[in-house]
Amino acid sequence: MSRMNKIALGIGAAALAGALAGAPLDADEAHAWSLEEAAKPYAGSEVRGICDGYAPCMSYVALTDEFEQLTGIKVNFEIADLGAIQTQFLTDQITESSYYDLVEVVSFSTGVFPAHGFVHDWSTFTDDAALKDPEVNFATDLVPALHEMSTLYDGNLYSVPTKFVLAFMVYRSDLATDEEKANFEAANGYAMPLPPTTWQHYHDLAAFYTREKGETLAGQVLESDFYGTIVPFKRHLAVLYDYERILINMGGRYLDENGNVAIDEGDAAVKALEFMLSLRPYSNPGYMEATWDEEYSEMCAGNLFTMFTWGDTTPYLEIPEDCPGSAGKMTYYAHPGMGLSIAEANNWMIPKSAQNPEAAFLFAQWINRKDIQARTMPAGGNPTRSDVYAMPEWSDPNWVNIQRDQLYRWLEENDKLLPRPNPPTWLAWTEIFTEELSNAGAGNQDAATTIANIAQRMRDVAEQ
Repeated sequence: MSRMNKIALGIGAAALAGALAGAPLDADEAHAWSLEEAAKPYAGSEVRGICDGYAPCMSYVALTDEFEQLTGIKVNFEIADLGAIQTQFLTDQITESSYYDLVEVVSFSTGVFPAHGFVHDWSTFTDDAALKDPEVNFATDLVPALHEMSTLYDGNLYSVPTKFVLAFMVYRSDLATDEEKANFEAANGYAMPLPPTTWQHYHDLAAFYTREKGETLAGQVLESDFYGTIVPFKRHLAVLYDYERILINMGGRYLDENGNVAIDEGDAAVKALEFMLSLRPYSNPGYMEATWDEEYSEMCAGNLFTMFTWGDTTPYLEIPEDCPGSAGKMTYYAHPGMGLSIAEANNWMIPKSAQNPEAAFLFAQWINRKDIQARTMPAGGNPTRSDVYAMPEWSDPNWVNIQRDQLYRWLEENDKLLPRPNPPTWLAWTEIFTEELSNAGAGNQDAATTIANIAQRMRDVAEQ
């Protein structure tokens, strides 16, 4: 089931607005700028945006009517798969076939578009006193690692994060019964490791919990096959993102500190792929067609024990009416190995081809206010500001996403967030990774050959 059709959490947080508002300005400053005044020259215009259909984007879509009431600016979003957005955006810039004013770009691609002059430097807008909201400062408000990811290309701000969408893991804690724990220890010679802190632990759990129809799981006879995990190997961004988690937590990297291809240096990259391939027997048999949508839907349906997941998937998995197989039954945990996560954001960019760039900036700036970011939380948002995650509302034991947000804070406070280099070659590199990793998943080549191919093809692109 596609994530873009699953938002079932209402914005309905108007009662929070006062309590969640940012720190008040002094009287003179408070009257020096207002959104309504800033928007007057653009009233009646339309901002065309495009973003993916998971909860953070949908929480912004739900605010567009309010923004229009405040400003007279209409905001319309198209919803699409993230990979498709990159291709569409690039095609539009080359062919001038259509335009968007605001585009959600995958973090991998944030160096591509400024390198070709396709997008505005945000200083175009932030340096304009008529447009700049004094309550929003991207350099100081954003989670530091996200701001770094947005400026890694050449130190200039060509984008701002759309969401703080960290990668982490989840397992079905309701299936870790005393009987299952005893059986695991008998089978493996050590106590059931929950959460798993090594990749071997993860492998052993996936193998142990893979069961056939008719077998017993947590005291219940299975009416269908049950899988320990899921590994997506479709030629899609999901295979790259999941491989990356294993790679960085085994000490591997794509590039060295000088930006040179380094994935084939040492054996971490090969071992990471060998491990990912080793999970195929414990994954649902459709792994060659699986993406993050299938990861979500299989856990939602109650067909998996443990898997790779994301902060923007969490709200859907915790809706009891829609996901009875997962809601309230899961424990979230950091990646095995080093516990690292890429400071993933995805990013808003304003193309040079935008017809209403100032209006697009005003909307993107408005949704980055502390009070607005906080209001997206009940609708499944992933705010990009540390001060929002620090608010006491999200530490309440009754907060549905408390585990996710506690893990977010832990990762940031313990320096577990890594920025990802974003040279302009990454758009071509992602195609290389998805093709080669998918070939490995299909059994067409081994891990060592796959990594050697990736490294050589990356260098070929970099030298062009």
